[in-house]
Formats: sequence, C-alpha cells, structure tokens
Amino acid sequence: MGLVADIASRTSYQPAMFPGLPFGLTNLFGGAIGVAGATSASRALTDTPPRFDAGDLYYSTGPSSADIKQDSLGDCFFVATLGAIADQQPQTIRDAISYDADTGSFNVTLYDGGKPVTINVTQQELEYNLSRGGGSLVDNKTTDIGIWPAVMETAYAKMNDSNPADGLKQGFDVINGGGKARDAMEVVTGDRGTDITYDKGFFEDKNDAIDRLAKQAQAALGVGRPLTLSTDPESRSLLERIKGDDGTQDGLVDNHVYVVESVENVDGEWQVTLRNPWGTNNGVSEGYDAQPASITVPLERLVDTGGLEYFNAGAL
Repeated sequence: MGLVADIASRTSYQPAMFPGLPFGLTNLFGGAIGVAGATSASRALTDTPPRFDAGDLYYSTGPSSADIKQDSLGDCFFVATLGAIADQQPQTIRDAISYDADTGSFNVTLYDGGKPVTINVTQQELEYNLSRGGGSLVDNKTTDIGIWPAVMETAYAKMNDSNPADGLKQGFDVINGGGKARDAMEVVTGDRGTDITYDKGFFEDKNDAIDRLAKQAQAALGVGRPLTLSTDPESRSLLERIKGDDGTQDGLVDNHVYVVESVENVDGEWQVTLRNPWGTNNGVSEGYDAQPASITVPLERLVDTGGLEYFNAGAL
C-alpha cells in the first residue's frame, strides 16, 4: 500500500500486540529471507517456477470461510476472523495481498496499531506454513482451494517473529498461543470492530436482553459487517465442581472463535449458525458432534451456560 520503501528504511519493527519482539524489517528486503538483494535466491526463483502465484490465491470461488481449515495451530482467533471478513467483505482480503512475479513472493498489508505495514511472504515461508498444518486447505491436499489463508497467516506469524532470517518458528509459536478476535480484526482491517455482549439490566427480563443481543448481531451481518463469536468454558455450579461434573454443555468448543453465518428468529427462538474454522464439528465432545463445519445453536443456551464470551463485528 505504498509503505514498502518507508518500512524498509526503518531498522526494526515492534508489533504493538507483542511489545519487545523486534521484527527486523531490514531482513524482509534482503539477506537470508528476502529476495531483493539475495542473488542466489533470485537465481533459484528464476530457474524454478514458484509453486504458488497469483492464480493460486482464490481460484474460481473467491475468498470465503470455506477455504479455511484450522489444523495444528491454535490461532482460531485469527483464521475465524479471516473467514468472517472473506464472507462479508471479500475485497478486503483481495486488497491485502499482491503477488510479485519478479520475486515469486507475496506482499501482505496488515495493521499495527491502526497503521498499515507491508509483510513479504516467500515461497519457502509458505511451505513452512503448510508443514506446520496452517489454516488453509492446501496442506490437506484439497484441490481448487486458494492459498490466501496461508499467505495471510504466514504474514501474521512473520509480523510476530523477532528474527525472520532464521525461519518463522518463533512467529508461528506466538500465534499458536491464541488470542482475541477483536485483536485479529484490527490486524487485518485496521479497526478492532465492536464487541457485542450479553448485558442484562438489573430489572430487565432475560428474554428481552437476549432479543436485544440477537438483533444487534443480526443487524451487523445485515449491513455486511464481518461477525465472529468467541466462546468461554461453560459455567458450573459448586456442586458440579465438587462432583467433577461437566455441567450443561452448549455444543461449542471452549475458548474458541467461530465465523457467524446467520442470526435468525425461528418460531420465537433466536438461533445462531456458526462455522467452525476446524472445517468440521466432530471432536467437540459436548454431545452435538457433526461432520459439517456449520452448526446451529440456540442463543439462549449459550447465555444460560455462560459459553458466550462476545460477538465481534468488524467495521463497514
């Protein structure tokens, strides 16, 4: 986005989300990880066509949450946010990624503290993403699926690596540690969005509070705002804790982030349809396991169990 020259002139980059991690953007444009200024790397790219290029980003379907499959990394907060943005505002993803045919690498625009930064992603770094079981379907050998989730995820890992010249293990380990959907929304769009929470007034009826919550979430989707739902572990009574009982389960993965596909009132009950970035709802082990990636749950159940942490709605 016109910031490459500015960033290259800086000696280091400190992500606001992870202070104290020097990024070393000078390595981004040369040396062991860069292409410009690395003669042997440039020669290798000239002799060997890159595995991925602009034509591999989206294929015919365009960016969507269906391109995402969270495998081995614990970064649901990031890949679910990517999916929500892709479904509601696909042009945001397209605008964030460009392909440099001269170097065979991708340039990705992310945001630090609301300010855009450009991250270069090489073919070797993409291969490392796939070896780590990243958030695309490409490492699952699925055909006709875009590489864009891996490009974005790799850029985010590189943004959080103190020395990309020695590989991106540290950066991937950082994002593997988890995070918040609101922070991921800011990294991708430059805006943290709006948290929508269940907040019942002292004299307010529970159903009225749920109705208000649902209508806010529904309205956000209705105007094209990316929407995620973050979960908490279900609440348990003191007796359930003493007995070691799990209590009532809501059917969702604890401490997880989902793409919100719809919020609908069905016969007087608010239902939320969520897409699990795992690409399936098998293995949740809460009594509602199913193969499809999407699951519909009553919003009241999420409120009653305490499993709802918050919705996050990205900006328009």
